[in-house]
Amino acid sequence: MTDMERKSIRMELKADSEGSFTARIATLNVVDSDGDLTVPGAFKANTPVLVSAYQHGSWSGALPVGRAVLNEKGDEVIAEGQFNLNMTLGREHYEAVKFTDELQEWSYGFMVTKVANDEELDSWASDHDGARPQRIIKSVDPFEISPVLKGAGVGTATLGIKSGMPYAEHMDAVLAAVDSATDRTKSLAGLRRKEGRDLSAANRKRIEELVHSLSEVKAELETVLVEPEDHAKEIDALFLEYAQIQLELSEV
Repeated sequence: MTDMERKSIRMELKADSEGSFTARIATLNVVDSDGDLTVPGAFKANTPVLVSAYQHGSWSGALPVGRAVLNEKGDEVIAEGQFNLNMTLGREHYEAVKFTDELQEWSYGFMVTKVANDEELDSWASDHDGARPQRIIKSVDPFEISPVLKGAGVGTATLGIKSGMPYAEHMDAVLAAVDSATDRTKSLAGLRRKEGRDLSAANRKRIEELVHSLSEVKAELETVLVEPEDHAKEIDALFLEYAQIQLELSEV
């Protein structure tokens, strides 16, 4: 295949410093609006790409506004990049992405280099309630990523934080995202039961992974909550030890 293609998905932004960003530009093992499913391993590790001007504007002659590196992390393709703030267009894009927040979507330009055959398509469909994607993309050569108005990504949402987000606002956003995901999962399960069907194996796996992740987060946050108490006990113990030494020295 020689034509450049584009896939889009909602952005997940997590800016650690001005101009930097992290974006989820693809979700693997999910059939998108184009009917395509991209499998893990399709993206090479540490793939460098340019950040195109809005709506893939650099393909029409606009200057690139940054650069990024792509890596697969589980069922996600993550772009870690930097907007070029030394140019007006780069700063404008950075500010626009921060402002649009949860409404912002991302797209990536690529060429397909390997797809599954018909037998593999049939096998996938039999394992997923008969749903059959148009293509199973096994390997891609990405050229660029770009913020866009609307893309092909399905069932995605912005979970990241823009630079400078207050801690309370960040926590509220995380809680809202977890509540939304829980409500959607319960709604999906209820709908499937009314149809006399169970959740697909793929969705069950996603839910199990989410539960596992939330359990790990719970354990870590509980550790943070008990740290001040443990620290206070440690200080008290040191003070008692110091007092005992002082007493022993005074007796000498």
